[in-house]
Amino acid sequence: MSFLNPLLLFAAIGVSLPILAHLLNRQKVKRTDWAAMQFLNRNVRVRSRQLRLRDILLLLLRCLALLLLVLALARPASQGGTASWFPGEARAGVVIAVDASFSMEHGGEGATRFRRALDQVEVIGEHIRPGDPVSLILLGGEDEVIAHNMAFDRERFSALLQNAKPAPVGLDLDSVPKRIKELLGDMEAPQKEAYFITDVQARDWKRASARFQAALADLQNGAEVFLVPVPGPPENLAVTDLDLVSGVLRKGTTARYQATVRNCGTGPVSNVEVQCRVEGVQIDSKTIPLIIAGRSETVSLFVPFHNAGPTRITAEISGDLLPTDNVRRVVAVVRDRVSVLCVDGSDGDAGRLLVAALLARGDGAQDEDYVVRSVPWISLPSQQLDDVDVIILAGVPEITPEQVNQLSRHVRQGNGLVWFAGKNVKAAAWNERSASGVNPLLPAKLGQPVDTGTTFGAGRPLDPAMSRHGVCLPLRSLPEDLFSETHFLTRLEVEPFPSSFPILSLAGSGAPILLEHSLGRGHVFMFTTSAETSWNNM
Repeated sequence: MSFLNPLLLFAAIGVSLPILAHLLNRQKVKRTDWAAMQFLNRNVRVRSRQLRLRDILLLLLRCLALLLLVLALARPASQGGTASWFPGEARAGVVIAVDASFSMEHGGEGATRFRRALDQVEVIGEHIRPGDPVSLILLGGEDEVIAHNMAFDRERFSALLQNAKPAPVGLDLDSVPKRIKELLGDMEAPQKEAYFITDVQARDWKRASARFQAALADLQNGAEVFLVPVPGPPENLAVTDLDLVSGVLRKGTTARYQATVRNCGTGPVSNVEVQCRVEGVQIDSKTIPLIIAGRSETVSLFVPFHNAGPTRITAEISGDLLPTDNVRRVVAVVRDRVSVLCVDGSDGDAGRLLVAALLARGDGAQDEDYVVRSVPWISLPSQQLDDVDVIILAGVPEITPEQVNQLSRHVRQGNGLVWFAGKNVKAAAWNERSASGVNPLLPAKLGQPVDTGTTFGAGRPLDPAMSRHGVCLPLRSLPEDLFSETHFLTRLEVEPFPSSFPILSLAGSGAPILLEHSLGRGHVFMFTTSAETSWNNM
């Protein structure tokens, strides 16, 4: 036996009040012998005993009334399911935690795991008596408590369940015991029960931490804990990636995106159709013949850009039991024209060559899709970079730490940076300011210029075994004799960082000529040769 309000037991001292009042009110009668009343003596004695018995019974009833009042306020309760001293059943506080993560949407229409979880909640509710305290929480992302310590009412409880929906987020399994314990702690009930309804994802439970196991064991010390599984079939396909692999985000062009579909089930799946939509309109569709269980396959989707501005692109599959992960979305910022700023650190030759190359067209006219301007490197601090899409640093001797931070922010916002070596480049200054730290601006650490010429004075050509990078596509279309005529006489020795990868390299030595790495939403390209003709014949 225990008491929910044990301090009120001190009020039992009040039982002594009727006794004290009885003792104080006792009248001491002075005895006087009176001969005339002797004949009534026997009757008076009998009547006196009856009055004393009545007073004692009345005293006991008053004491019992006070004692019952104190016990009622102290709220006695039984422990461990033993019977209470008082009639009626003990109240039970119930906490129901429902897994509302995105995997609970798995299943056909009207038969999802979440729907079956709510059915289990209804079954649990049938065994809860009206008035019992109940809490209901949906677990997933920002956990939602839809009923907190509510006096159970069947109709109101069912109405709350009608508005419950899963969230497109995962489940933090480690936080579940803590959230349930908090809700149990808010309840004043002699008996407490907790129900956790979930689809028991093997991926989550196999990785359950020791902290979770300890928290779950601690939870069972203060309440009866029940795990209610609502498993479903393991079949599931998911679109895991949608990436731009070639092309440019410019009005009037077509870009190639690559969609990746993973089979998360236990059996192979054939004829998986992947649809590509732009602003909700389907523009491409591909079919994957077969995806083995546990494997991923990719398809290419071609996206034409007819208008400038932000463009929503979607890759989606259908016919899967979990619609949440059947779609992948990206936003492409399509530009009407590309603004390029060339910062020339040489005597002007690099800037003139780059401007001419970017604006050149096969018919001899200028390319109207580009806006290109060249400035000397000493003018860089005065340039406004907000409207610039690509910055080219050609043989720039050095930049200040403030300019490094400015360029880094510019690239992270989704813009591009192209860096060229040159005879004026100060490697030590660049390494100190832009090739150090956790996220360096450049893809490699700079060394000294290296002579790559042959014994006959000719430079070395590019390695024809190029990667499938978008930059290499125009070079792959060149005739072999024309491609081999590109020679490099001097290059800068570099030490690439792990975050970078080579795009172009020299034949024979494999020394990198062009490196790339990502920085935020943008990219940095690094040429280890010059933009003008002193180090090559490009």
